[in-house]
Formats: sequence, C-alpha cells, structure tokens
Amino acid sequence: MRGTTATPVLLAAALAGPAAWAQASATLPEVKVTAEGETASGPARGFVAKRSATGTKTDTALVETPQSITVVTREQVEAQAADSLDQAFGYSAGITPLSGGSQRRISTSFTVRGFNVTGSAPLYVNGSKFPINSLSGAMELYAFERIELLKGPASILYGQAAPGGIINLVSKRPTATPLREVELQVGSWDRRQAAVDLAGPLSEDGRVSYRITALARSADAMVSQIADDRRLLNAALAWKLTPDTDLLLLAGYNKGKSNYDYGKPYDGTLLPNPNGRIARELFVGEPGFDKFDTEGRTAGWLLEHRLNADWTLKQNLLVFDYTSDNAYASIDSRADARTGLRTVIRTPYARYDTDDGWSLDHQVQGRFATGSFQHLLVAGLDFSDRDFTRAQRTGTAAALDLYNPFYGSGVNLDAAGSQSSTSARQLGLYLQDQIKLGAGWVALLGARYDKARNDGRSVSATGASSSTDARSHAFTPRAGLLYHFDNGLAPYYSYTRSFQPSSGTDFFGTPFKPTEGTQHELGLKYEPSGTNLLVTAAVYELTQTNVSTRDPDHAGFSVQTGEIRSRGFELEARASLDRQWDVTAALGAIDARVTKSNTANLGTRPTSVPRNTASVWVDHRFAAVPGLSAGLGVRRVGAQATAVAGLNVPSFTLVDAALRYETGPWRFALNVKNLADRNYVADCTYACFYGDERNATLTARYSW
Repeated sequence: MRGTTATPVLLAAALAGPAAWAQASATLPEVKVTAEGETASGPARGFVAKRSATGTKTDTALVETPQSITVVTREQVEAQAADSLDQAFGYSAGITPLSGGSQRRISTSFTVRGFNVTGSAPLYVNGSKFPINSLSGAMELYAFERIELLKGPASILYGQAAPGGIINLVSKRPTATPLREVELQVGSWDRRQAAVDLAGPLSEDGRVSYRITALARSADAMVSQIADDRRLLNAALAWKLTPDTDLLLLAGYNKGKSNYDYGKPYDGTLLPNPNGRIARELFVGEPGFDKFDTEGRTAGWLLEHRLNADWTLKQNLLVFDYTSDNAYASIDSRADARTGLRTVIRTPYARYDTDDGWSLDHQVQGRFATGSFQHLLVAGLDFSDRDFTRAQRTGTAAALDLYNPFYGSGVNLDAAGSQSSTSARQLGLYLQDQIKLGAGWVALLGARYDKARNDGRSVSATGASSSTDARSHAFTPRAGLLYHFDNGLAPYYSYTRSFQPSSGTDFFGTPFKPTEGTQHELGLKYEPSGTNLLVTAAVYELTQTNVSTRDPDHAGFSVQTGEIRSRGFELEARASLDRQWDVTAALGAIDARVTKSNTANLGTRPTSVPRNTASVWVDHRFAAVPGLSAGLGVRRVGAQATAVAGLNVPSFTLVDAALRYETGPWRFALNVKNLADRNYVADCTYACFYGDERNATLTARYSW
C-alpha cells in the first residue's frame, strides 16, 4: 500500500534519475483503469462512454450516477464530421442551439431542458470553470477528446449556473504510445482545412509524455460574406513527478476570423412577403465593415497527488485571456412596411471586448468504510475571477433591399461611444459523499456554500455613468438514490438545486436575489454486463424562481415574483456492437412554461425550446468489404415558440450521411449534411435564422 511516508523517498529517487526511480517504485501497485481502458478523462470505445467525472468530480460509472449526463465521444464526432458544439449535440436529447446554430462559428449558445444557459457561461474545460463571454466562445472540436453535458442544476459542484446544466470539454491528453496523425479536409463553401495531432513519450521510462494538436482552416459559409477561418495550437505535457504525483500542463492558442450572422426579418422567412421568400445566402451586413475577429489564450494544470491508496489531493487551474473585435449591422425584426416589406432598417455597431480571468479548484478525495457502507468523499474549495470590458460605438447605415441588395453606401459611426466593465468573483466550498450501501444501493449526498460578487460600471456616449455592486450567497444541496440490479438496470431519483446571481434593484433599492433552480428527476439506466450499451431514460420537473417580472405598483421597476417551469422526458441510447455497429438514438419532449408573471408572457413557452426532438444515427462496418463503412442519421426538431406571440417555427426533419474507407494508414471519409437540401427556418428570436443548406466534407487522414 502506498503511504505518505514513502513520498520523500520516491521524490528523491525521481530526482536521482530513471533507474533509481524505477527501483524505488518497483514494489508499488499500478493505477488500474477499466477493462476497456477508459477513464473519466480518457478515450471511450466507439460511441459509448461508460465513465465520467463531470457529474461527481470523481471517476464514476455513468450507470451509477443518479443524474442525466450525455457524453459525445471522439469517435462519434469524427463519424458525423461535427464541426461545432451544436453539431456534436445534434443527436442528443434536451439541448438545442440558439439561432439554429447559425452563429456556431463565433459563439456557444444553447437552451438545455427549456432554459437558456448562454449568459451564465456554461462552459467548463477539464472540470475548470471557463466563464468567457458567449460571443468569444466558439470551441474547436478537434482539440477535445470528448464533450459532456450534465443536465439540470449543477451548483453543488460548480457554483453559479443556469438551471439547464453545464458543458464540460475534455482536452486531448498525452499518450503512452506514439500517436501521429495528419488530416486534410475540403468541402462546401470553399472549405480547406489541415490538422495535425502528435503525441507520445518524451523519456525512455515514460514519465514524461506530450501531445501537440494544431489546425488551420480557411472557409466560407452558406451566408455570403461570412468567413470561417481558424488557427489553433494546443500543447499538453504529462509528467509523473513521482509514482504518487502526476502533473498535466495544458496551454492553447485560438484565433478566429468570421462575421456575425444577424439573421433575417420575419417577413419573407417565417411570415409571407409579397416580394417572395428571402434567399438563404443573403448577407444583411455591410462588406468591408462587418467582422468578428477573436484571439484567445489558455493555460493551466491538473495536479494530482496520492497520499496513500485511499486519499488523493487534486488541484486544477485554468487561466484565460480572450479578445474580440466585432463590427456588424443589426436589423429590425420586421421588414419596413413603408417599402412594401422590401427593405429592412439597419443599425451598425462596432465593439471591442476583452475577457480574462482564472479559476482554481482544490479537492481532497478519499475512500473509507463505516460498517458495511463504502464511502467516496470529495471536499473542495474553488475560486473564479473574471473581468470583462467592452467599448462600443453605434451610428447609421443605409437600409438594405432584401431582394436586390446594394452594398457600399457606407457606415457612419458616432464620434463618441459607450464603455462598460464587469468583474465577477466566486468562492465556493463543497462536500459530497458517494455511498455504496450494499446489495446494489448507491446514495449521493452533497452540499455547497457560495459567495459571489458582481461589480459593474458603464459610461454612456453622453458621458453619464452608473455602477452596480451585487453581492450574493447561496446554499445548494443535492441528494440522489440509485439501485443497480445485477441485470444492468439502475432506477434512480435525484434532487438538486442551482443559483445564478441577478443584476439590478427593485423600487426600494434592494438588490435582486439570485434566481434559484430546483430539479426533481426520476430515471432508469441500463447497462447489461459484457455489452457496450448504455440507455438512459428520465422524467424531470425543473423550476426557476426569483425571476424578474414587471412591478405592478411601480412603473419602470421589476420584482422577483416570476417563475418558469419545465417538465420533460428524455431517452438516450448508445451502443457499439462487435466493432461493426455504432448506434445512437435520442428522444425528448419538453413542456416549458412561464408559470408566474406580471406581464403578457404568463403561460407562454420560452423561445428556441422545441416541443419535441428525435434522432437516430446508425453506423455500420461492412465485413464483406474490409475497411468500408457507412453512416446514416435522421434528426427531427419539433415546433418552437418565437418572440412573436402565437407564432411558431414549424418542425423540420433532416437527413445526414457518411461513407468511409480505411486502408493501411489511410482513412477517407465523405460526410453530407441535410442530404435532401431542405430549405427551412431553424429558429426565430430577435430575427429568423435559416438552417444550413446541403453541404459536404471530404476528409483524408494519414496515421503512422
């Protein structure tokens, strides 16, 4: 058994050299992983992940976690040629991209279980909070091993968050054996991309290993004048300091060049227009003015030290620094009736954002027994600090003819602009106990206390200034109970809560309290022994309280008496069978309503929340033709409410397909999305957004 008394000896041996280190550690047991080689942060087999740390911050089997977690593996991303987070989650239940995914090149924005998670910074990287502005957060999937979605309130482990859930991205890690891969892509919209992935040991004894991931892309989009250019460089270094101490250093650089797709007016997309339907490729901005240039850097580490066989100390650090240089023309949501709905009024904006901060998470994990009960305890203290600034100018621009656009009339920006800054800090203390009660019973109990401070300052174009100082605290518990039958069935119940700070004050100057989310979830998981199959079914009720609504007694002010409730059903199944079949299927239904409000939205559905979704993807490797495989997927998205009362976005169904061939070190793949080239409106909020036309990607990869 490893003990703390051995640590100084092992550290001295490590510094003395490989031979001494190997001799000193010869009698120590190896770290064990699952039979398939998967850990909570490592590769899964096929489409099926069996373990995750996102739901518990421990390496836990998904079938023994009493809350819904969706894991999209690297193999699924590659099979479907997903180029963004919204496409990666396209075959999952309960999550829908805002703006129909049309802004996926510049942003990360979703609704999950009926709630908008965008503004709450739902992104985590390797379990560390990554609270960048949503419009700087386009994630390049080539850099990640897997993508995980924890559905429902997650404040017990992660602090302030929207009720819908959080998204955790797991970076590619160094490997013990050499990995060398070069990939080239061409495709629709003049797509040209090159990527390289290199990994392996740096020392003969394997104590130090590395991984370098790089990508360069030049591409356009369906909408004219919109680019999709990207440069990416990620580096990781794993160093086994001693047999009990592991350090993983991570760093990344990301640069993007694109444009903001502001959408199109309702008239001519979702509503009829006497001039006809607006073209999908219409650009409503102004060439030469519009831009969305982002540049970001990240760095950090994952440090783990095993005190003995039962207790471990962990520390995770993430530092980030992003900038966004953005200029675009906004449009009215409705076409101009004075011109017979032929033109739309535009207003230009120029913005420059800076977004930087860091997050640090200290943990202690331990295993112990009390009688017949087996405990896995996690106690932690985390802190995050983020500063965001924005300088903005607006002005005037000529109206745009939607059917015969004329560009080049010029954009006039005002001489003076506005400036704003926000600072957000959070300190959290959490405790969680996973208890195996014997005979298949698993209990999950936890609680967290948070203190949060959000300061803001703004100066308008006229010189008027204002400031805010919002301080809040919250206690968020969680409880779950699961029974794991020998046949693989695992019914469970969970109760969990969330909090999210709110800005502003009421009529009496009292700062608003954080909104609170409460979820009850009843589910059933199924993982038969000896198979690579995982099925999760769940029903839930998720309620958000302390929502701001109009103050009926004081005009122009708000009170926190609003409430939103979401009830739903989800079914997700993933299977990898005999290395010939990979299947993923999902079904979801959401009944989300504003249940308390002092305004006309009482009883309405939130926008961008489909009533139902369904999808299935089947991938098959042909035994008769070694190396040949094909995939076919169908996705259906139900009707969604819009910002116009009583008007819905109609449901739509899309078909995707793939054909692949492997021979020796080569792998070729052809992916076609929206195979039938359906012309459909994907979402309508402040404007309407078309879904992508049919598009194809051809990939060639060489590995050695």
